[in-house]
Amino acid sequence: MKDCRKDFYKFLWIILCMLLGLLLLVGIVDPFYQYHKPWFGIPVILEDAVYQTPGAARNLEYTDAIVGTSMTENFHTSWFDEEMGWHTMKLSYSGARTDDLKAVLSSIFSRKESVRHVFMDINDYQLTVPAWTAYGERPKYLYDNNRWNDIFYIYNNDVIAICWERILDALQGREDNIDSAYTWENEEYFSKEQALNSVRDTRTRLMNSQPTKEPLETKLIVCEENLNNIIPFIEGNPDTEFIIYLPPYSMLYWEQVILRDALEDTLEIYRYAMERLLEYDNVALYYFQNEQEIITDLDNYRDDGHHRPEYNRYIFEHIREGKNRVTSENLGQVLLDMYEFARDYDYGIYWE
Repeated sequence: MKDCRKDFYKFLWIILCMLLGLLLLVGIVDPFYQYHKPWFGIPVILEDAVYQTPGAARNLEYTDAIVGTSMTENFHTSWFDEEMGWHTMKLSYSGARTDDLKAVLSSIFSRKESVRHVFMDINDYQLTVPAWTAYGERPKYLYDNNRWNDIFYIYNNDVIAICWERILDALQGREDNIDSAYTWENEEYFSKEQALNSVRDTRTRLMNSQPTKEPLETKLIVCEENLNNIIPFIEGNPDTEFIIYLPPYSMLYWEQVILRDALEDTLEIYRYAMERLLEYDNVALYYFQNEQEIITDLDNYRDDGHHRPEYNRYIFEHIREGKNRVTSENLGQVLLDMYEFARDYDYGIYWE
């Protein structure tokens, strides 16, 4: 009986040592940067935005941030650092709804160090889809301040495996990938055929159905709810400049808007959102949806919205030089031009 009890205590001691060892491993390597920046020459490797963004936002070193959706993933931090004098961290989050943006911005502004610039995109679905909807489930235990639920991080098989990968990276001298984090720049993604195939079924369905229209007032309520996830950070951080741009969607996007009989409402939602953002002196707003040479060439796209990475560079250069900026004075004309171009365009040329 004594031997059984002794073996049982030995077993408990082994389990306890294993748990303590895993705690130390994850706590020291910390591949999602939940507790600290990397130690002992371990590189910063950003490859899973949903899981790494909150920790990176809180604990890595930067003074300027790229925030947003997959549209921002092909920006390189070196452009901003070398040409604008920033110290940039990319905190992009593919498919981010405004509830996700709120979580990321909360992490950014929880730091003691001030953030000089936030560079971000605003997309159609972030204004028209309820904020609580999610493209992918966010691991809330990584975004909150509750240390008790960190057990899901510390004793996680995937996290433990990544810890060993980061140790090997350090031993092999791998460098940080901050500049190219999350990029998807393979030319094979982009072609007219790829773009058309991505929307073919949706187009067929829209052409064979009667559009159902919600009242504009209802849509504007959803838009305001989404803006309420962003604007408090603008109001609460007047010394931070928010550089916000609307990316160039292809004409396939605008064709779907027309097939839904929603062109006027869509542009009215954009107008409402931009007018709200322009109320703040620390917002610089840029509009790229009307870049006709880009949006009419479907070889620039992988679907109705995602464009070639060279246009991230194009957008960066235009913003750096102050081009495409929207003000209260020119907003009306910018949207009128977009309305007339989208309304009168011959979409049938793509489907002949």
